[in-house]
Amino acid sequence: AHRARRLPRELTERARWVRHEVKRPITPDGRPASSTNPRTWSTYREAARSKVGDGLGFVLGDGVACLDIDRCLDERGRPDARAREILARVPDAYVEISPSGRGLHIWGTAPEQPGRRHRGYEVYSVGRYVTVTGDVYQPGRLVDLSVFF
Repeated sequence: AHRARRLPRELTERARWVRHEVKRPITPDGRPASSTNPRTWSTYREAARSKVGDGLGFVLGDGVACLDIDRCLDERGRPDARAREILARVPDAYVEISPSGRGLHIWGTAPEQPGRRHRGYEVYSVGRYVTVTGDVYQPGRLVDLSVFF
């Protein structure tokens, strides 16, 4: 319940949750899950209650997107220049620290379209799942990320 208050409701209200184990999506009971098969997804509550695997994941789509910036935080958690530039464009966004502790996941909205790798970041809106740490870097809401595609 504590995490649910920190995560945007736009995420916790959708039944697009999985668990993950060694970066592979799994169901709350440990079976393989798929980022393209809704029958393998669950509610936030069901996924959060499970102790299977390494943690939570969210399947992108239905308007939800994520921008992933790898290796952008220094040992003190300070963002590099490319991350600062991106963060300045989305000051109201919900942003988490990635599982490595050195990257950021910026959560937002965008139409479903193929993911893109840009210099310095990746952005996805369908066919992928993203780990959800609940380690808030910047509290906020889902903002429009379509300009990053």
